[in-house]
Amino acid sequence: MSFTAIDFETANSQRGSVCAVGLAKVVNGEIVERASWLIKPPDGIDHFEPRNVSIHGIRAQDVVTARDWQASLASIFRFADGGHFVAYNARFDASVMRAATDATGMDLPQHEFYCALELAQGHLDLPRHRLNDVTDHLNLPPFEHHEAGADAIACASVVLAIARMAQLQSISEMWTTPLGAKKAKRPASGKARTPVGGQINYTTERSLRLADLPQPSSSADPQHPFFGHTFCFTGELQSFSRLEAMAAVAGCGATNRQGVTKKTSYVVIGQSDATHSASVGDLGVSNKERKALDYISGGQQITVLGEREFMQLLTGARANDLVPPSPFVDSSDRHSADLRPTPVSTGRPASAATASRPAATDTGLNVDQSGFEKLPEGPRWLVVLKRVLGLK
Repeated sequence: MSFTAIDFETANSQRGSVCAVGLAKVVNGEIVERASWLIKPPDGIDHFEPRNVSIHGIRAQDVVTARDWQASLASIFRFADGGHFVAYNARFDASVMRAATDATGMDLPQHEFYCALELAQGHLDLPRHRLNDVTDHLNLPPFEHHEAGADAIACASVVLAIARMAQLQSISEMWTTPLGAKKAKRPASGKARTPVGGQINYTTERSLRLADLPQPSSSADPQHPFFGHTFCFTGELQSFSRLEAMAAVAGCGATNRQGVTKKTSYVVIGQSDATHSASVGDLGVSNKERKALDYISGGQQITVLGEREFMQLLTGARANDLVPPSPFVDSSDRHSADLRPTPVSTGRPASAATASRPAATDTGLNVDQSGFEKLPEGPRWLVVLKRVLGLK
């Protein structure tokens, strides 16, 4: 049994504000290496809140000369050497890794997370399953809780102790699936849909090289609002995985990029609510978004879309029926301006800003009563999108 136990501490309530990491490498059932260090949190989320300081004792002055997240992430994956990550309450630690990486505009290498807390809850009949409660129950050595290095070693020790107790020999015997591979819960509204995102898909997408991204389709409809434009996605979409969204826009003739560039004309912001309507005011959380703001301030035309507008434009809704907030309008002029997306010039008429579209008979597509074009069955992203929107 081999894996790397990992533990993060954060500077404040923002998951990406990582300020320390602890690691313990297990090879063939033995802890063979350990490491821990302080981390300078990403810019913009680097303040230290008193509550967090009271938990782990790390202060702002302690990380002034610490390595940043970019260097730390590289060191973490070198240490793990391709192995699986295990954390106690892995949903927290996995989200810290993901949020810190997104905040710095980096690509997160492909990896898998497993949760030692879920393992303990499944094998130990205890009133509480806090890490120190579990180590006491298993008669493991005492440790300094909320010191990242000590927590990582305790986590590894718990996994190994349970493995011996239950006579389990491998990761696959202890966990049937990695964190994030299970089907997501249905939304509270009760509307039936099949989410296809999730952590594992998300991290896999971010590990893709530029050449691996879905490429523009040579048979795409030039009249589609996305044709000829360049897209950047940030955050997590709820209706499909990011890779499926990239495939969708590529099928419409658009180019995908993992970062914001001088050619970017659309930025799609994924949030926890798929009906969210995004605007330029939502930018600024991640490095990608801050870069988009810089380009917009410099005069570049970038349309900001939430998931709702993105899905509507993707299905062929008329751009002037959507009227999402335009990122090119100063807030002081917002009431007097036309708040419709204005795509960047690409050397061809931009249909996202065109008031009229060719008739359905010109495109070979039928239009239903809702105004959406009925697309034929096709790739998975299209099938999922039609299910989400309730289209036949």
